[in-house]
Amino acid sequence: MFRTQQFDEYYVRIATEEDLVSVLEILKTAAKWVQSKGVNQWGYLLSGGEDDEIKDDLLAGKTYIIQSKDGDPVATFNFSNEQNEWDIEMWGKREDRAFYIHRLAVSQVHHHKQVGKRLLKWIDENIVLDEGYIRLDCVGNNSVLNLIYQDAGFEHVGYVGEGEDKFSLYEKWLG
Repeated sequence: MFRTQQFDEYYVRIATEEDLVSVLEILKTAAKWVQSKGVNQWGYLLSGGEDDEIKDDLLAGKTYIIQSKDGDPVATFNFSNEQNEWDIEMWGKREDRAFYIHRLAVSQVHHHKQVGKRLLKWIDENIVLDEGYIRLDCVGNNSVLNLIYQDAGFEHVGYVGEGEDKFSLYEKWLG
């Protein structure tokens, strides 16, 4: 899927069942943090409502974990070329070549180190895809995350929903 498994001092690999606790911790801590900033994103993660889906994605090989050189969990993300129900709701049913990024979160210990931004650059430079899109979405009112995606070269292609249920759609053409 990727040409290398390393960027800077970090290692990227497909998460295993042994990583589930770390993945859940990173995601739930990130959810608490964004909620504390007044962004209504990932609240469902805090209730455990997505734990089974997160585990299923992990067991299906769609979840990645980023580790420091010491083996500490730094970040996580999902990456798949198959649309899930959420993707279909956001993007409509698509038959084009695309990979979808979900649940990208950085451990609180590694905030303010530009890990997410560097990870997006690494994905862009190392994905084994001759032509196609990388797609992702985020809550429309998360101005910081919207700016990060734009700075990473993703094109804002529209919104889905309204009010607090408004989501920004981003994609990047590779080819």
